[in-house]
Amino acid sequence: MDIGSPIRSKNGRLEVAVVAQIPEALLRLLFGEQDSEAPGSADAAHAERYRLLLQNALSAVSMDGRHLALAYAERFMLLEQPDDASASYRLVSVGSEAASPGESVTALYCLDIYTPSLRAGPQQRSGKVDGQSLCVAVGYSSGYVRMFSVYGHLLTAHQLHTQPLLRIRHRLPAQVAAGVLGTAATQAGLQSAPEDTEEVCLTFADGAVVSIDGQSLYLALRVCLSEVATGDSGEPAFQYKKWSFDMRTPQVYDVASYGPTTSRDPLVLAAKASMTSNPQLSDATARFLVAPVAGEAAFGVFATNEEVAVSYSAVDLAGRVAAKVTGAMLSMARSYFWRSSPLSGSGADSSGSRTDAARQGSPSRTEQGTVVPCVFAVRDSPRKVVDIALAPAQYGLAALTDSLGRVTIFDLASSEAVHMLKGLRGSRCAWLEAEQGVPAQQRMRVVVCAAKRGVVEVFGLDAMDSPLASLNIGPGWALVQCPTQPLGGSLLVGSGGSERRATHPRPASCILLSDRGQVARIAVDAS
Repeated sequence: MDIGSPIRSKNGRLEVAVVAQIPEALLRLLFGEQDSEAPGSADAAHAERYRLLLQNALSAVSMDGRHLALAYAERFMLLEQPDDASASYRLVSVGSEAASPGESVTALYCLDIYTPSLRAGPQQRSGKVDGQSLCVAVGYSSGYVRMFSVYGHLLTAHQLHTQPLLRIRHRLPAQVAAGVLGTAATQAGLQSAPEDTEEVCLTFADGAVVSIDGQSLYLALRVCLSEVATGDSGEPAFQYKKWSFDMRTPQVYDVASYGPTTSRDPLVLAAKASMTSNPQLSDATARFLVAPVAGEAAFGVFATNEEVAVSYSAVDLAGRVAAKVTGAMLSMARSYFWRSSPLSGSGADSSGSRTDAARQGSPSRTEQGTVVPCVFAVRDSPRKVVDIALAPAQYGLAALTDSLGRVTIFDLASSEAVHMLKGLRGSRCAWLEAEQGVPAQQRMRVVVCAAKRGVVEVFGLDAMDSPLASLNIGPGWALVQCPTQPLGGSLLVGSGGSERRATHPRPASCILLSDRGQVARIAVDAS
């Protein structure tokens, strides 16, 4: 495909257009070949080499799609699509010095940060867009997660586990993702339900999962960004929980957390009254989809109703936040850190008791993590789920791609497979929302890219027997999901009856990245 020349499906409902190209000079820098021969000598050999290397590179994209992060071996870089008519990405930052000898990058995520001090306005080159700034979360083979500013400054580094970090996800509670606060009566009725909070989930190769509290990580990163600007230094802190799973062979392809649940079925309520301990028959405090590497199970649902203690990456962040931020940020920090909780007690506790709470924790629990039992497993050997693509939380769906070329649409609430697509070997899935009807409403679509066949297909959730549109784009393309919400977007701003969520989620979207360095946008006509 050529830049500026979109191609459309036969029915005109799907359009793919290349919007930018990664220059060869930046690819040479990514692959550590900046001192090799000058471009132009043996062009065909260079192009083929870069194509093979780019197939093994990691990629992530920001919410608006303007920033693209790439990683290969120990090096990562952040690129930006310029505001002008230029179709080539420009380099914003590059980093490799943070990696220890022998480390390689194994996970990558562009983490937009909600910034209340910024007013919505035109896009700016500083990495701040419409009240947001950008961080790059990088996972390493050592288990470290390091977070960098848009200009490559190391903000924080934590080794919460010692196995390779496979995947970084940002998950919102379903109500927040749907933009629903609810009435006072509704909120009062939910007080007894398991609390669902914004979280950043780290999935490790041996099946361990670390769920970082999203609001505490947000405040910690805001402190880090403030310290970078002022030249200060310090160790940020956040709250997290650690999980492991009851499996004989713990290695996994993927694990996805989809939060707690409250059952409303009368039979379930009756079972709860009988003091059952089965998380399927009670309010689960955490639920996970797990795709193991070995064993007969293609994937499994794991859940627990145990109340898990919170661990802290450092002590007494609250005092540092109070010293570093003011205004709206301080009010949000106070409402978060001094709220009533099982660990901190009531909001009237002294700072000394908060510090004591921060130092609580069981070393054995922290090392292994809370073991979550398997509720049920789907056995269909030799089929193995290799990738889990979660839809925005309010939809309660996941697309499971397996090793036999099938895509299963899985309902998270009912734990049922609602549809299966076949003949899509080597494919990956993403989610896309498109407007439909009058007045316009967002409708969710499943985008499937079969890289080996070079085909992109789009399915509607109400009619999955055949695709809404199909387009042959050629081999070598990969789907990259765009985030829909910045970190900190679930915070409440305002006071009294005017409280509202900090931001509203954007419609789900995705891009295509080719092994030739081209980036394409996908547009669907949902009418």
